[in-house]
Amino acid sequence: MNLFRMVAAALLFVACSGSQTKPDGVPLGPQPDAGVATPLKERSPAPPTSAASRVPEAQKPSEPPLMPDQPFRDGRPEPIARTAKFDAPLPIERKLKNGAHVLIVPNHSVPLVAVEVRLLHGIDAVPIAKAGLAELVADAVLEGTRKRPAEQLARDIEDIAAQLTSNAGNESTAVHLNCLSERLPEGLDILADVVTQPAFRRADVERVRTLRLARLAQKQANIGQLAADEARRLVYGADHPLGQPVSGTAAIVQKIQRSEIAAHHKAWWVPNDSVIAVAGDIEADEAMSLLERAFASWRPRPMPNLALPPPHSAGKRFISLVEKPSATQSQVWVVGPLFPAREADAVPLEIANNVLGGVFTSRLNLNLREKHGYSYGVFSGLQLGRLSGSFSAQGGIIARSTVPAAAEYQKEIAAFASGDMTEDELRRARDTYVRTLPSQLETSDAVASAMANLVVLGRPVDFYRTLPDRAQSLTREQVVDVVKKWIKPETWPVVIVGPVGDARGDLEKLGLGPVETASSSSR
Repeated sequence: MNLFRMVAAALLFVACSGSQTKPDGVPLGPQPDAGVATPLKERSPAPPTSAASRVPEAQKPSEPPLMPDQPFRDGRPEPIARTAKFDAPLPIERKLKNGAHVLIVPNHSVPLVAVEVRLLHGIDAVPIAKAGLAELVADAVLEGTRKRPAEQLARDIEDIAAQLTSNAGNESTAVHLNCLSERLPEGLDILADVVTQPAFRRADVERVRTLRLARLAQKQANIGQLAADEARRLVYGADHPLGQPVSGTAAIVQKIQRSEIAAHHKAWWVPNDSVIAVAGDIEADEAMSLLERAFASWRPRPMPNLALPPPHSAGKRFISLVEKPSATQSQVWVVGPLFPAREADAVPLEIANNVLGGVFTSRLNLNLREKHGYSYGVFSGLQLGRLSGSFSAQGGIIARSTVPAAAEYQKEIAAFASGDMTEDELRRARDTYVRTLPSQLETSDAVASAMANLVVLGRPVDFYRTLPDRAQSLTREQVVDVVKKWIKPETWPVVIVGPVGDARGDLEKLGLGPVETASSSSR
């Protein structure tokens, strides 16, 4: 307490004293002459002063000195003298002794290599009664080979810091490797082992079956996946392999036998129906040498005859409704059939789609999200395959806005189908289409997948190299003609999955055709 009192007394003395100084001895304000006491009543009031004027000249902040490059900083940068040009990769084409088609894109910017083995059949090669078989095979090949049980395979992949994935698509199946270029020989040995010598041990098969059944159960609560399944049925038909639910149904997957998995692999995983794409830090000759060594035991075999029925789309406009009372949103889709990817109309229609729903600032999203607030996002896209293709406009809609949202879908798609497109809209759509190309081919993984996909789709290997010039040469009349030719909303069905309930009558009043109930139990 004594110390506290001493400090308080000292502070009081300073506050009451007539001269206050800063630590450096400079007075804080004008003071009377030392030793002369001026009565309070005789002091003349000081003229009002600003805070800045009370600070001595030495205390005022000075202007910052000019930097040597100040004129440059103050000026506007000159425009770049030339436009940056992106040259898409052009692969080197080779072929293995076993008949596998090889595409190689050297890129030494980083010490990584991506290798993708793409089998040229997938879900399309599976009988309807075995829907989900292709996905089970793709899952099971990563669960162990004849010389590498599951745990050993996982350790070998981890030891070389590699990534190995597999998946089955509509018309192809992919096994993809990414590893350091210095570990590529070991990586290719693992990749070839997985592709050519999977063991399909009973315990491994049951493990992937259990995981697949869990995903199918989860799908029943995912209205987006349910809408996608219904869209497939309406575009391809219930008698087509691509018209089946993705990954099949729980009832079918539960019954698929281990022997059927092994038989499908033996029939369709053959080198004479494959392409191997390599991209990254390796030259073509070295890549071929390593591939020949790794896949030496992979022998070509005759393939089964595959007679697919033609896609059988719905061919009329109606609303296919999947009622999900527990959902808080609805999925609203408009779907229709298109053409194979190799058709000349593919590029102009892909560009035109950027006007309708291909980017965030396209018509569908600006209408349903920005103007009306019905959705967090609505978009449209083309899914073009080797034999056929489809169109979809889709998005999640706030449940109470399902009916007006469906009406706005039709309004926007109908206007688009009529050829309502300005030169400025086409310019922006075309520029976006071309300028996003570098980002699509940015990594070795993306390049390897893209090159393999060219073979799957039947497109030429210089497709990406020539794409910018072909896109820029398109006129508005050419693009509009393609849109009018293929976009037919008056014959395309509408898929709605969600808690429609009492709004069913309002949907019928939209003039989009009858409302037909579809079941999700078989999805």
